[in-house]
Amino acid sequence: MKPLVVLVLEGEYRLTGAVLFCLGQAEDVEVHVVRQAAASPYQYSRYVRSHHRYAPELPAAGFVDFVRDVATDVGAAVLLPVDVAGMRWAICHAAALAPALRCLPLPAAEAYEIAADKSRLADFMRAHAIDGPDTLLDVTRDFCGNLEALRFPVLLKPVDGAGGQGITRYETPETLRPAVAALPEGARYIIQTYLEGYDIDCNVLCHNGQVLAHSVQRGLVPAASAYAPTQAIEFVHSPAVVLVVRQLMAALRWNGVAHIDLRYDARSGRMNVIEINPRFWLTVVGSALAARVNFPVLACRAALGRPVPTPLAVPGRYIPFANFLQYKYGRRRGEKISFALRDTSVANFLGDPLPKLFYLLRRRQVHIE
Repeated sequence: MKPLVVLVLEGEYRLTGAVLFCLGQAEDVEVHVVRQAAASPYQYSRYVRSHHRYAPELPAAGFVDFVRDVATDVGAAVLLPVDVAGMRWAICHAAALAPALRCLPLPAAEAYEIAADKSRLADFMRAHAIDGPDTLLDVTRDFCGNLEALRFPVLLKPVDGAGGQGITRYETPETLRPAVAALPEGARYIIQTYLEGYDIDCNVLCHNGQVLAHSVQRGLVPAASAYAPTQAIEFVHSPAVVLVVRQLMAALRWNGVAHIDLRYDARSGRMNVIEINPRFWLTVVGSALAARVNFPVLACRAALGRPVPTPLAVPGRYIPFANFLQYKYGRRRGEKISFALRDTSVANFLGDPLPKLFYLLRRRQVHIE
């Protein structure tokens, strides 16, 4: 069988590793990597056939031609960006790349920027009657007047924050006002009503707003800090989550992958969209191993216009191997959930050790210097 040759646009270290692992699970996929970084851990990955580096000192405009030339040399059919920077680059240059290779399915530039901006997304959802928390879209405009309409407690969030960073909870208007007044000039923040309930997330691959594949996950182990990602997840079936996600993706006419954060509101009994991560996600490994939905491989097939099977995600647990070790052997009060090795990413952690070793040594060297 002729392999499906994929050219991965290297991005953020952990996301790139997660995507490479998923691609490595498909016997008919051959992976090559193109990068602009001076050094890459993934030049040592067993999942990668070849690496191609575009020197950072060269003109940025020449990177498109470089990618096309590499695609021709290795016979690549699909370009697969992994993070936000890579997705934006691919959206910007998709037309120029088209003669050489297909890109991962990508949304229109306007839809992408709406998804990547919490303020614009909240405004879009309001216009399309999609459930979400009450939101003050811009703290710099009529803050005092609009504040009265919000139910407390509230969360103050940077519009482009990720991983829960920069989010602070305030119980009363009196505590919120000085915090807003102290924000740096030009900083963009929103304020959202805090919903009592629980977090639940949905991963999707879409074509023109239609959800081709999905998995739904809930946290099992509390995060190390407030609003940070959970340390372990379980994959579940939730028609209520899928319903609101389908509504959102159809309104955006979304193409490609996304990870949608939602929260169940115990007061209203409804699922609310909190934000969209318009890229691959770290637990994409869990989707492939535990839920049996391999999003990177499915995305490559969709890029070529091949039929994409509609896999039904199976229930299961997933915990990254490093988290598993810390959780199992670390000190933690209360009863622990029992995880088996099959619930972990041990195959990913131990199966491709050289990139991790290179990365750790490189970080140590930089720290010493």
